[in-house]
Amino acid sequence: MQVLFLALGATRKRAVAEESAAVVAAGGRAVVLVSDKKRWAGETFAPGAELVTLADLEARHLPRRVGSAMLYQAPRRVAGAVGRGPLQKKTKTALTTYEKRVAGRVHRRLMVPLHHRVWPTAGARMIHRCFGPADGPDLVVVADALSVRRAVELMETWHSTGLGTPRVAYSVDSVVPSPVAAHAQPPAAR
Repeated sequence: MQVLFLALGATRKRAVAEESAAVVAAGGRAVVLVSDKKRWAGETFAPGAELVTLADLEARHLPRRVGSAMLYQAPRRVAGAVGRGPLQKKTKTALTTYEKRVAGRVHRRLMVPLHHRVWPTAGARMIHRCFGPADGPDLVVVADALSVRRAVELMETWHSTGLGTPRVAYSVDSVVPSPVAAHAQPPAAR
């Protein structure tokens, strides 16, 4: 089973870490989508559970990679070629200033809004694609209140583009019985 955990608010950290570990232990794939990885630095995830941000996934989209290459990588290569010898220090200073004052602002104020306007479904498609080219998540776990809006957007986008709509739940245990709970019950109760 492939499970997407939407944990944008980071309010149920321990529960998300435990449930993603249970999914991986049961042979499934767990992807935890968060808004900021720094807020999750104290949590340990099971090997096989993937922690990603929407910004990381959108950065994989080809138009964003081209924009990044134009704004950052090309000037770095030019500075690397020009900035040898006595010009090295001035070139490094100029490159740092360019990246902070020009490239960063152009990226935030022009490239990202333009990307969202031209490709509004790119984020949902990149989330779907992280499970494989043809597969998508079987279950979306909405872990906190801040993730509800994103879950609705994902479901609408996936349904309208024909990618299918997975089940939605607040917890993995509400849909799939926990392997631990299944072994704890006496045989007569089953």
